[in-house]
Amino acid sequence: MINKFKRLAIFSDCVHYYDEAGNVVTENHIFCRQMQALASAFEHTTIYCPFDHFSTGKVTTQYTLSKLKFIPLPNVGGNSLKHKIEIIRTLPVWLRAFKKAHKESDIIYQRFPNNLNIPGFFYFWRKRSKVFATYTGTWKNYPGEPLTYRFQKWLLRNFFRGPVMAYIKENQINNKIFKNFSPSYTIEEWNEEIQQVGIRIQKLQSLKNFTPVFITVGALVPEKNQQYILEEFQKLYQQGFKFKLYVVGDGPLKIAYKEFVQKNDLEDVICVAGKKTYDELRELYRRSDFIIQATLVEGFGKVPIEGFFHGVIPILNNINLAAEMTGNRERGFLFSANEANNLIELVKDICNKKALFPLMIHKGRAYARSQTLERWVDDMFQLINTHVN
Repeated sequence: MINKFKRLAIFSDCVHYYDEAGNVVTENHIFCRQMQALASAFEHTTIYCPFDHFSTGKVTTQYTLSKLKFIPLPNVGGNSLKHKIEIIRTLPVWLRAFKKAHKESDIIYQRFPNNLNIPGFFYFWRKRSKVFATYTGTWKNYPGEPLTYRFQKWLLRNFFRGPVMAYIKENQINNKIFKNFSPSYTIEEWNEEIQQVGIRIQKLQSLKNFTPVFITVGALVPEKNQQYILEEFQKLYQQGFKFKLYVVGDGPLKIAYKEFVQKNDLEDVICVAGKKTYDELRELYRRSDFIIQATLVEGFGKVPIEGFFHGVIPILNNINLAAEMTGNRERGFLFSANEANNLIELVKDICNKKALFPLMIHKGRAYARSQTLERWVDDMFQLINTHVN
């Protein structure tokens, strides 16, 4: 299919920076990889997004695609009255950006949910711009969800003029809402892991004494629920269970998690590793046997998909798409973070099922092969060329 659109504009709230050398970078390496892959299908792409001040110590990824252009926007947002006033003051800047994108682009890509794309929706709707969107949060309503998120889903479901890609179980909800996941690896990277995965399986089959290595990856915030994992693994440690756990990520709870580990003398078995670069994270995946995620709210877990590429088996809190991702326990395990000791008993039981691991790894790898960046771009390319008039 020939792409009938040549010039793409992207509106996102992903924060970017100019590093000390003047390069555009972001701490969201997945966003960077996805946008560069998508931009490869267009002659020219402009990303409109907030920029903030760069500081040393940030773990960032640099853009390398030359035909990408950036239009910096103010970095505003938050729940306080002060933050809301800042958003109102920023509206004229946003409106100028919308006008520029409408004038200079063939099609607009809006990534929801965020404050920027609420006025953007109305502007492009009024201008009858050609648009498509993704909703990267949890599509099903959940307790405590911000009302603005529900409002954006209502707009997308009822009034958005282009196709919307969302993390849903159905292949299609109506004539505009389509199932679409969010990968971060390429088929080349899948192939790079063939040898490593083969060695991993041979090692698992030959080991007599198995000491499992676990990894959990994500922002260190209450919704990701790493505290639950730490408490459950503390109990396992007290019971004499041998393991290693890496907690990867950054956020407001990092200090509290480190203090928990120190207070309970867990430094030898639990490492609060902080934020890692793309390459550093790949090396940690290669050392790990299981990815464990206890998140309370999750639209689509990119981390388990990354683990599949490396032959790592997921252990997931059974919410939203977790059952689908694990193939209903064919390529991973499920637990309930609401049930006392459910994770503890599952982990101990898993380690007695080592004979199942090779087949689960192969099935996970096969699933990962269907969730590559190339596949994601192809699916999006087909949708916008078919459903955007």
